[in-house]
Amino acid sequence: MIDQNKSNIIGHRVAAIDFGLKRVGLAYCDELHISITPSDTFDYTSPQFWEQLNAKLAKLKIKHIVVGVPVWHTQNEKFSKKLSNFINKLSQNPDFDVSTIDESFTSQRATETMIEIGKKKSTRSEKGQKDKIAAALILRDFLDEYGA
Repeated sequence: MIDQNKSNIIGHRVAAIDFGLKRVGLAYCDELHISITPSDTFDYTSPQFWEQLNAKLAKLKIKHIVVGVPVWHTQNEKFSKKLSNFINKLSQNPDFDVSTIDESFTSQRATETMIEIGKKKSTRSEKGQKDKIAAALILRDFLDEYGA
């Protein structure tokens, strides 16, 4: 699903998005693609969503965004349509390129990761925690697959 050439990400910050109907998780990496930071969770239902997301992406100087797309998304028509609309709107921003990658099981892996690093159950259940970690896992998968 990676549809950009490698020169678009070399030496640039890359971000990943874990899309959900209520929340959108964001993670990003440094220009050398060594360090990944689970960053923010945005309320997708908020009227200020796009303004907040675009402001954060501009502040971080992101040049490429990868959106996690679950393989099963075509089975859920409502989710599939909202995800397609989200990717289309994101792609209209000329400041960065957008690509997609399979994100199957990243939410489950995010929970397992939080347990492994010793996050307390109360912290794990905070809204948005899993979304940020899932975005970080999406970014790691993208960078690994891309060879970056």
